[in-house]
Amino acid sequence: MKLIEENRMFDKMKAGIPVLGCQVRSRSTLIAEMAAYCGLDYVFIEGEHFVHNIETAENLIRAIQIGGAVPIMRIPSHEDGLILQVLEAGVMGVIFPHIDTAEQARHAVNEVKFAPVGRRGYGDSARASKFGFVPDEDYLQMVNKNVMCIGMIESQKGIDNLDEILESGIDVLRIGAKDLSLDLGYGGKVTPEVRAIVEDLCRRISKSKVILGDAGLGGLGSKEDFDHVKGLGCKMFTLGSDMAMLKKAINGSLGKFREMNG
Repeated sequence: MKLIEENRMFDKMKAGIPVLGCQVRSRSTLIAEMAAYCGLDYVFIEGEHFVHNIETAENLIRAIQIGGAVPIMRIPSHEDGLILQVLEAGVMGVIFPHIDTAEQARHAVNEVKFAPVGRRGYGDSARASKFGFVPDEDYLQMVNKNVMCIGMIESQKGIDNLDEILESGIDVLRIGAKDLSLDLGYGGKVTPEVRAIVEDLCRRISKSKVILGDAGLGGLGSKEDFDHVKGLGCKMFTLGSDMAMLKKAINGSLGKFREMNG
């Protein structure tokens, strides 16, 4: 029986290897498990913009792990109790939206990691510790090594405080290009001006010890796009969400049907 949970996604990114995943918005454990079986590195539970309660999140995490991918989850707030619950459910990466200050970043690290790295509260009987079957010392080391603290830069304030955020101990930073565009007054569109700002952020993060995740610039449209985004230092690529992919497939098939049907 395998007790120690590894994080191949994190290991790949630390080695400079890009990873590929998709979002689950539908709350479907079947889709989450199937997506993981497809061979994706990670499946991303979207808990900020779509509704997931903690029990649903736990079931999704279990399904993703059964399929062999790494479960990560974006939470809707920096609320301590919520953070601990998704961690105890077994998630291997927590995405914190709207990291604007070094204090917020350090708080995130403190909630995800055990001492001496952070100040996470210890429970020895939840799902994450295999209900207490993982020895205490092994479990503490596993969490600090493998469970990712992931922040998002989505505002001018986050840009202004980036140097301090990079020194907070956070593992991964992502850039929310559309939210950043809104905050900067560009209406949520990734204009050339916004793109230039995002690319500069990518270069700054890539020069640090923090891993650069997704920058909101795509990268899967063509080999040229992929090489450009990868060249900026991005390590996390995503296919989009289960609902978006389903919508695209249905609309595509509907269009073909209407064309064939005259």
